[in-house]
Amino acid sequence: MDYTKIKAPYISNEKIKKKADLFRQKFWDDSIPVDIETIIDVKLKIDIIPLLNLKQECDSDALVSSDWKSVFVDQNEYLDDRYQNRLRFSFAHEIGHFVLHKDIYSGFKINTFEEFYRFIEKIPKEQYNFFETQANKFAGYLLAPRELVREKLNVEIKKVKRKIDLNSFDKMLLKSYIANPLSKEFGISRESMDIVLSEFNVFNNGNYF
Repeated sequence: MDYTKIKAPYISNEKIKKKADLFRQKFWDDSIPVDIETIIDVKLKIDIIPLLNLKQECDSDALVSSDWKSVFVDQNEYLDDRYQNRLRFSFAHEIGHFVLHKDIYSGFKINTFEEFYRFIEKIPKEQYNFFETQANKFAGYLLAPRELVREKLNVEIKKVKRKIDLNSFDKMLLKSYIANPLSKEFGISRESMDIVLSEFNVFNNGNYF
C-alpha cells in the first residue's frame, strides 16, 4: 500500500462525541471509570497481548493490529498499577481507531512492528496527526462523558464555594485544583481531565453554576 497517498477522513468533534457516546451505551453502562480493558477483551473479543519493550521500541503504550484481532500493550506498564489510568486512555485511543477508522485502517495491513514502522515513515505527518487527534478525542469522550463530568464538576465547585470566594480565585488554578479529584473518579490522568475541563465555560470567564 502506498502510505504517502493516505488521507484522514474529516470527522467533526460533534460526530466523534456521538460515536463515543453510542459505543459506551452499547458496551458499558453509566458507571465510572469505564472498564475499557473488559470491553476490549470480553465484549469485543480482541486479544490484549503484553509485549516487552513495546514503549521503548515503538514509542507507544499500545497498538492495534489492522485485522482488529489484537491490541498490543507494553508489558512493563501493563503490570505496573501506576500506569493504569494512562493505559486506560491508550486502550480507548486504539478503540477510537476501531470505531472511527475501521474501514481505512483495515487496508493499512499493519500487523507487525516492521509494518508499523513503515506506516509511520511513509504516511504524511499531517495526515497521521489527524488520525491520532481524532482517536484521542474519541478516548476523551468515551472515558469522560461530558454530561456526567458537568454533574461531578458542579458538585466539586459547590464544595470549593464553601471554602473560598470563587470570584477572587484564579480560574486556571481552580481548574487544576478540581481536575485532581475528578481525574481519580473518571480514571484518567490529571492532564487529560484538565483538557476536558477546558471545554466548560466556568473556566472561560463564564458564570459559576
